[in-house]
Amino acid sequence: MLFKADTYDFVSESNENNNTFAFQITVNNKSSGNNGKYQTDIGYGLVNAAAAVAKGIGKNAFANINNLGGNNWGADLVKAPEVWAQGYTGKGITVAVIDTGVDTKHVDLSANIWKNTKEIAGNGIDDDGNGYIDDVNGWNFVNNNNNISDVQGHGTHVAGTIAAVKNNIGVTGIAYNAKIMPVKVLGDDGYGTYSGIAKGIRYAVNNGANVINLSLGGDSGNLELQQAIEYANSKGVFVVMASGNEGYSQPGYPAYYAKKWGIAVGSVNYNNDLSYFSNRAGVDPLAYVTAPGENIYSTTPGNSYGYKSGTSMATPHVAGVVALMLSANPNLTPAQVRSILTSTATA
Repeated sequence: MLFKADTYDFVSESNENNNTFAFQITVNNKSSGNNGKYQTDIGYGLVNAAAAVAKGIGKNAFANINNLGGNNWGADLVKAPEVWAQGYTGKGITVAVIDTGVDTKHVDLSANIWKNTKEIAGNGIDDDGNGYIDDVNGWNFVNNNNNISDVQGHGTHVAGTIAAVKNNIGVTGIAYNAKIMPVKVLGDDGYGTYSGIAKGIRYAVNNGANVINLSLGGDSGNLELQQAIEYANSKGVFVVMASGNEGYSQPGYPAYYAKKWGIAVGSVNYNNDLSYFSNRAGVDPLAYVTAPGENIYSTTPGNSYGYKSGTSMATPHVAGVVALMLSANPNLTPAQVRSILTSTATA
């Protein structure tokens, strides 16, 4: 028989003596608090926005408040509402969603789409001299143009978890006043190249992103991609990476680069149990935390909403938390963000 972390009640009956014996077995594979200790499955544990933001500004942990409930359970689990109550909502922070594109006209996203104010739309000129013509809201590295629309839906879903507007419609993003910079590196089929992703990372860094969300990955490493992540770190941009959905004993790439830069994210469910599909943290310690990633409700193209599961859905919860941290203290370095996230996470 297989056991998960839970309490089980059993009843054993003996027909011969007509005796009944009741006993209880408690199985635990997670502690109630990790105190910064690393575990091979969940890493440092569930990201805690309230504790992370408080530590980032040198304050004691924020007081608990009532949960939002419903489809916002992910925000509740990572304690985002406690941070909002302190007035920190991601304002002034830009998060690059390097993905399949974003539906920039979605009612829950349009107000929070990043705009390149140095570029004049539709004039066919590279006004800001950054090498990309008319990149008013981002760039498409699949087709090398400014069409960042999202047919596949993955990127739009990710964007909503990060920064969907708090408007009593649909869902509220973790950092609902942050800006989303759409960078399309995956095609309508959901696939892309490491080279395209690396170029997307450099574009985001060079155009003002503070945080980069990478809800993507593969089984093998790539030098160009590694160097792009290192470049982001050197420029003060924090990279958040999905650990992968194969159920492996360690993260895939680029999340494995969290040994040195950024952070890897695994998925948990409503009860904070590690998702069966989530790649684990691994024996060799790296910066790895968990976040809600099962049946996550968020924005989808065409002013719609839907549920998706995966470490891709967990990652934007953490990217949103980082945006909250930086909105509270813009002077935090990537190394400080990384240390705070892992030291305040809870198992």
